[in-house]
Amino acid sequence: MRAQAGELDARLAAARHTSQSIDRSVTVTVTGRGALVDLRIADSALDGAHIRNLGISIVQAVRAARGVAHEASVPELSALFGLQPPPRSRSPLEPEPVRPEPTSSPRRRAADDAIHEESYEELDFLSDEDADGRR
Repeated sequence: MRAQAGELDARLAAARHTSQSIDRSVTVTVTGRGALVDLRIADSALDGAHIRNLGISIVQAVRAARGVAHEASVPELSALFGLQPPPRSRSPLEPEPVRPEPTSSPRRRAADDAIHEESYEELDFLSDEDADGRR
């Protein structure tokens, strides 16, 4: 089994998995172990007005590539240990499932609205004083 594990480790180290960020501005390559071996950033991402989003794009691309590497290695690891591979998990690039917000009764919504409702009748918006009478 040690020899098989060594062979699998060598295969994982030699394997390459490439993915891109959602906006396709970053391309990343990782090994089968998930180690980053290549990072490419599109020139347009560096010149654009949204350079602040570059970090997010890098993280997305790395997570996606590592997810692909993980999905590819799980069947081999499971076979090595004589286990059934787990069911396919959600891809890192797939959006989170949308959970519907719990609905409340009309009576409960009216009570909630009444609690959050404020009266502005007694406020003087032109005064420099706070509501407590302080300046």
